[in-house]
Amino acid sequence: MKDLILGLVLLIHLSGCALKWEPALQDAYESSPTSHSRELLAKAELNFNHAKDKKSLEKTIESYLRVLDINQGDYKALVALSTQHILMGTAYIESPFEKSHYYHQAMRYAELAMYKNNEFKKLIESGETLWGAAHVLGEGEVEAMLFWATAIQYEFKEGMTLPGKIRNVDWLSYSLIFLNRIEEVAPEFGGGAVEFGKVISYYVLPESKGGDKQKGDEYMQKAITKGEKWLLPRWARGKYYYKIKKEDEKSRLDLMWVANQDLQKFDDPFPWRVHFMEDAKKMSY
Repeated sequence: MKDLILGLVLLIHLSGCALKWEPALQDAYESSPTSHSRELLAKAELNFNHAKDKKSLEKTIESYLRVLDINQGDYKALVALSTQHILMGTAYIESPFEKSHYYHQAMRYAELAMYKNNEFKKLIESGETLWGAAHVLGEGEVEAMLFWATAIQYEFKEGMTLPGKIRNVDWLSYSLIFLNRIEEVAPEFGGGAVEFGKVISYYVLPESKGGDKQKGDEYMQKAITKGEKWLLPRWARGKYYYKIKKEDEKSRLDLMWVANQDLQKFDDPFPWRVHFMEDAKKMSY
């Protein structure tokens, strides 16, 4: 019930008001793994590696929540729940209202995962914002940073009304802060996801807030080069980048390419590979 209330509070702001953030420190816990929590985590990871539709993804989410019932600070469970809530929102939920709830939850799980970094946690306790404290996060928190940034970008695109986007555009600059930090501490991480996240921010932000379409073009190429073994960059280029540039034939060719690949040959998490391929099929045929 508390999660639902948090989501509803956020959605009020998304109707056109400024998006607000309240730290989730009250739900931040140290990781205290037990043999039982490790066993549950292994089962949850197995479920995740076979999730191919809404029902199996729901089962996977439930299995990770059981891990948190035992070890509330389990970093792997928190970041897994973050990416799964993003995937559920974009792939299997139609209502913008419900999408925003899932993206908000994804941001919360990512934030809780960041608190494993004690220096970061102390800065938040002193009153600093997440993005203001991002400079102390390190390689151990790259998944949390990426999923937080990704969730706000999905929320911006699929959950916010136009007035909400106008009022909350600064949040894309906050996502860029996290993406820049990942690039500093783990430049090889992400299979192109970090670079494409920067494409989104550079293209959508006005120049006065850091927007730069030339940099966006450069990072799109970096994403493709870095993500040779990942479906994400080609799918994202076809679905978003070429659409923005009104290059419809190039978009179609990218999506057809994704739709006709062998899922087993790529490194994206399996549920995301399924989504990329199914989404590409819908858009290219």
